[in-house]
Amino acid sequence: MASLTAFHYRAGNTMVHSLDTRVKLVLMALASLAILNASATALMLLSGIVVILCLAGHVHLLSAARELRFFSIVLVMVFAARVLSTPGEPLLQIGFLVVGKAGLIGGAIVCWRLLLVVVLGLVFISSTRISQIKHAVAWFFTPVPWVPEKRVATMLGLVVRFIPVIFIRAGDVAAAQNARCVGSRRNPFYRLKVFSVPMLRSVFRDAGNLAAAMEARCYSEDASRGLMKAAKSDWLVLISGGSLCVIAMIL
Repeated sequence: MASLTAFHYRAGNTMVHSLDTRVKLVLMALASLAILNASATALMLLSGIVVILCLAGHVHLLSAARELRFFSIVLVMVFAARVLSTPGEPLLQIGFLVVGKAGLIGGAIVCWRLLLVVVLGLVFISSTRISQIKHAVAWFFTPVPWVPEKRVATMLGLVVRFIPVIFIRAGDVAAAQNARCVGSRRNPFYRLKVFSVPMLRSVFRDAGNLAAAMEARCYSEDASRGLMKAAKSDWLVLISGGSLCVIAMIL
């Protein structure tokens, strides 16, 4: 049986685990906004905070690094696109491809931002139960008119639940391809096709099985919602964390 991935809830009694889920969602939104708008100096500060959160939440960084190897492909593509599309003084030119200092710095900062946001999401997922996420999302959407908050919360909970499933299926397909020497094929489009098609098929099959299981168990949107109450420590973390995010955006 496939093992759990880093993008999965892990039980614990740390401060990150015990923090109110609504506070986590607000701080994650503020921190993501700060990361996407912060300068290089502020990014160093935010990077230190993210590392502290990983250590405080007992996030397995080595396991996460192994599973983020697929995301590294996206980072490489984003970096290359930013380097080749940013005008500036050229450092290297090969035919029509021009690599400049501004592009290198800009590409590195963009990848830095994206990596911090992903790691921040990893800390949130690994320290928060899916049921708590559903209750918090429903709580936020309850005052909004014409929005089925319970349905939205259920959909978001299923999305979060399927993140580790997707990683597991991707690992299974990659292992099967390695056993059949698919990696030795030179055509990258062929490798992408034979990887994506079986992976998507397996993910859709899992989604269909989950929907059938929910129907068999008479799932209803009218299920009771857990009681949510923030403590003084939650308010303190919210105020201090929100202030740090504002400071990071100002720096």
